[in-house]
Amino acid sequence: MKRILLSWQFNKIGQNIVWITCFLSLLVLWAEVPSAHGNGIQFVDVTRAVGIDFLHHSGISEEKRLPETDGSGAAFFDYDGDGDQDLYFVNSGDLITGRGPWKNALYRNDGGIFVEVTDQTNSAGDAYGMGVVAADYDSDGDADLYLTNWGPDMLYRNDGSSFTDQTHTSRLSNDAWGSSAAFFDYDNDGDLDLFVVNYVDFTLETHKWCGHEALDLRFYCDPRQHNPTPDWLFRNDGDGTFTEVGKESGIVSRGNGLGVVCWDYDGDGDQDVYVANDMEPNFLYENTGDGRFDEIGLISGMALSADGAPQAGMGVDTGDYDADGDLDLVVTNYQLENNALYRNDGMVFTEASFQDGLGEISLNYLGFGTLFLDVNNDGWLDLFVANGHVHDNIEQYDKLVTYEQKAQLFLNEKGMFREITAQAGPAFEASYVGRGVAYGDYDDDGDLDLVMNNSEQPAVLMRNDGGNSGNWLQIELQGTKSNRDAVGAVVYLESNEWVRMQQVKLGSGYQSSSQKALFFGLGQRDSIEKIRIVWPSGIEQEIREIKANQKVFISEEDL
Repeated sequence: MKRILLSWQFNKIGQNIVWITCFLSLLVLWAEVPSAHGNGIQFVDVTRAVGIDFLHHSGISEEKRLPETDGSGAAFFDYDGDGDQDLYFVNSGDLITGRGPWKNALYRNDGGIFVEVTDQTNSAGDAYGMGVVAADYDSDGDADLYLTNWGPDMLYRNDGSSFTDQTHTSRLSNDAWGSSAAFFDYDNDGDLDLFVVNYVDFTLETHKWCGHEALDLRFYCDPRQHNPTPDWLFRNDGDGTFTEVGKESGIVSRGNGLGVVCWDYDGDGDQDVYVANDMEPNFLYENTGDGRFDEIGLISGMALSADGAPQAGMGVDTGDYDADGDLDLVVTNYQLENNALYRNDGMVFTEASFQDGLGEISLNYLGFGTLFLDVNNDGWLDLFVANGHVHDNIEQYDKLVTYEQKAQLFLNEKGMFREITAQAGPAFEASYVGRGVAYGDYDDDGDLDLVMNNSEQPAVLMRNDGGNSGNWLQIELQGTKSNRDAVGAVVYLESNEWVRMQQVKLGSGYQSSSQKALFFGLGQRDSIEKIRIVWPSGIEQEIREIKANQKVFISEEDL
């Protein structure tokens, strides 16, 4: 802050000079004080107030077993079809003694108050849990759950009032260490396939001692101490069963996978796959349109950091942050590795982290879950990052880093990011061991709220107060020729020369799943001239003259 010295004069001319100088000084001060752009963004921790009491348990121990570091995910989804967003949390347990009392939890949303219904709905899970993704895999009109675990994954079919374990019946057999998963229709046959990212081949028998012998400090091994495992692609056979087709489809590269997102990076109408790997190059699987994928991470510029090194990829999400009509991507990384912002420049990507405001400020954090979302409804996608270290004793040998860390919120200012964490409300004042994150408008007030599942800590529901100062549209699609959830559909909002686009996706952030409906901030626009939809089937649809501040349901049958 500049310091301006005033020379006080006691004649009339001197007094005028003083007042002018004071006024200019105030202008300098006001210009330098961080703001939330006058949007009044305030996130409030309402977890307990709305009935959520979920506590994650990792079984953290002196043995420093690797799965204890990863934490678990969460999902916003409407399990009972009543139009509001319910919440599901994944728990882990204890690697030696088992689950014990530590179960997953399903909370039903009753008008903004949550009631736990886990036991009534048979949705507790029975393994050391990691991730969750919600999708209507059987096209019966309700959202099912796929759970990744250290150990066998699980598929819960939603039967309306409760869930049924369909893991074996569906032939979704994954006994590896599953991390993140995403549903998508890779072959455009009208049903949802499943991509599962696996981490490393860790067993209690292969567990190793890692640490600093001179300091008598034990810490968690990095993933390179164990063999990487292949990821899985499960093709939906349309009869309630799946077939694993990864190898024959070209999903053959092995990495220490943690994050995944499915997206149409090149705009050719089919779904590609991006995998964030821990301490290995990231993968971009380009869908060739004939049932196969080519791994082009290095060619695309998205496998490594800007200086050509692999990073410790954790969470990942896509969004058109620069509003140029294509989907960009963000990956969170380890401390002293900047979170990577990959700007889509057509067929190649530019690592624009430092150029667009995310690079330097992320170096002292260890990022996990991350999401593009418009927190103030101004029409620009902002960015949320959950942080937290993996070493619970990190402060004993690194005084510059803490185990618990604050989450970060970055405001998008026309394609440039500025951190506003300190101005974003009381929910951002506390520190956490942040892991999985998801968004959803749980209170139906026209702005997006956030949930964060924290390792060995209570979960946090952050209510967005003030984000709805701008207008908005929420758009939910239902496919008929396309998959019922319309995953892969691209929606464009057009008003004069103003254009915004989003793509329906299920599974992103880190081991988590956000609400299916697309949420668009409109700024001060009270209507939209045109909604244009490009369905996965290739059909294009237009709807004209839509008023702001409403939920819009569009079916492919409306053509």
